[in-house]
Amino acid sequence: MGRGAGRALFDAALAWTRARGRRRLMIAADPNAVGFYRRLGAVEAGTVPSGAIPGRTLPLLTYAVVDS
Repeated sequence: MGRGAGRALFDAALAWTRARGRRRLMIAADPNAVGFYRRLGAVEAGTVPSGAIPGRTLPLLTYAVVDS
């Protein structure tokens, strides 16, 4: 944490999203990572079921992708 790896991965996800002509990135986040995504500009959009832990829900965030 604090070394820029999360930001680098987020930037790579944005580049991947832009390259496919998408305008929105949906993020099923770990609850402890919500603050990180909010600081980058994502907004909360509800919850989604966890694909790994039955009965667990994860925060769903959305990020509006703009052309760079």
